[in-house]
Amino acid sequence: MIDQIHTGNDERWRTYLMGGDPAARARRAVWSKLPRSPRCQLCAVPFSGPFVPLLRLLGRKPFAKNPRYCDFCEGQLIRGKGGAEIELTALFADVRGSVPLAEQLGPTGTHRVIDRFYSAGVDVLCSSGAMIDRFMGDQIVGYFVPLYAPAHARSAIDAGLGLLRATGNIGAEKPWVPIGVGVHTGEAYVWTVGRGSGLVELTAIGEDVNVAARLASVAQAGEVVCSEDAYAAAAVDYPAERREVVLKGVSAPIFVRIIRAN
Repeated sequence: MIDQIHTGNDERWRTYLMGGDPAARARRAVWSKLPRSPRCQLCAVPFSGPFVPLLRLLGRKPFAKNPRYCDFCEGQLIRGKGGAEIELTALFADVRGSVPLAEQLGPTGTHRVIDRFYSAGVDVLCSSGAMIDRFMGDQIVGYFVPLYAPAHARSAIDAGLGLLRATGNIGAEKPWVPIGVGVHTGEAYVWTVGRGSGLVELTAIGEDVNVAARLASVAQAGEVVCSEDAYAAAAVDYPAERREVVLKGVSAPIFVRIIRAN
């Protein structure tokens, strides 16, 4: 269990994150189908495309101090700071071989590839029900919670496969950017970080989040590496190789499932 970070809003946040606001899920399903990226990384409302003028009238425009979120979502976070410990599925996607890629393409070429990777990642993760936590270097992190993804383990695995397809990591084809994905289901504390009205974000902490990151670190290009917990929770019948791996910081080897896109 995670040491609780008491905020006074734990029960309210738990109810919300566990799916207690079906209207929020319905709105997100609509927003995610509208073109196009970039999007709010919480509600998936698009920040470009033909619907932007109307959405701005609804308060759904990029927040000036944090353009990852729309004004509405940032306002909700500022007014309702808190968090809760819940079961979720975490997904980490990393570019493989980023150093030789940078040597081959140079700074400008590398930026273009990574920016394209981010754009593809936003589209796939938002349409799959993920809350995108962050972009960090050559990595995308998303959390699947019951609010937006009731079958969160399956949604995360499907999103991982979607990322492989979107980046060309299919079969023997050479991808336009090689990536590997780690997926793990477990307990995490989802909470708001930041203060005042300047910048508040939603993130997750806990050992199970760290496990997902470590799984991504051992994933080869074209692989979704799932923990046994995530694979069992997803109840999928996708062809999967069972492999023993050693994770950094974990004393004993563990078994994982390797799934590839087709």
